[in-house]
Amino acid sequence: MKKIVMTLALLALATVVAVPTFIYSGLFNVAATWEDPRPVAWLLHSTYSNSVAARANDIQVPENLGSREQVLQGARNFVAMCSGCHTPPGLSETPGSAGLNPPPPDLTEIIPHRTPAEAFWVIKNGVRMTGMPAFGPTHDDEELWALVAFLDQMSEATPEAYTTLVAQAKRSAPADDGHDHRHGTEADTTEPGGHDSASSEDHGEPGHHEAGQSSTSAPASNHSGHGAPGHHDQGSPSQPAGPADDGHDHQH
Repeated sequence: MKKIVMTLALLALATVVAVPTFIYSGLFNVAATWEDPRPVAWLLHSTYSNSVAARANDIQVPENLGSREQVLQGARNFVAMCSGCHTPPGLSETPGSAGLNPPPPDLTEIIPHRTPAEAFWVIKNGVRMTGMPAFGPTHDDEELWALVAFLDQMSEATPEAYTTLVAQAKRSAPADDGHDHRHGTEADTTEPGGHDSASSEDHGEPGHHEAGQSSTSAPASNHSGHGAPGHHDQGSPSQPAGPADDGHDHQH
């Protein structure tokens, strides 16, 4: 018995020494470019999955989930809030989504791997250290359930189905739907045939999520200035034009 107690005491002492040493030594690589070893990846993903499932267990799914109006609202919300990270069908990853670790699931992969209640909990509360923000502090539950309804509708969507539904959602949008559409992508608002169904809703410069999904139809003159002049530019005296080639590759 005494030997067992001594062994446990030594293990406890080793843990007390090893944990602070590991934390303060900087041995663990926190770079997003570093791929987690399989045991670490399993530990993190299992912890995440079980935590979400436990907290979503008591969430009541609305009976009207999946109504046409709800799905259209969810499509507008997705373009404004989510499309920069969760790649829609037929579009390529943005630089932001490609650089996240763990990688965010594509649009069609979200619902098949979780229940609607779990998807709602994640959207509302976010997931720390993954890049997934919490939209609960800025959006009401009705808007978030609309997103869940849209995600469920898109679980097996083709690029054509996604583009068509988003175009319909844009046409049915109220004059002010409460979202800043700078986070959307021009490709998301283009109907089959190349017509822009949301040109009247283009507010401001493209957001940082757009770099990998932007259309090639943007004027070349905007590349070096990255959009319209800011408010500091409007009252300043004109400056001599810079060199035609500043040495930077502006293809993001």
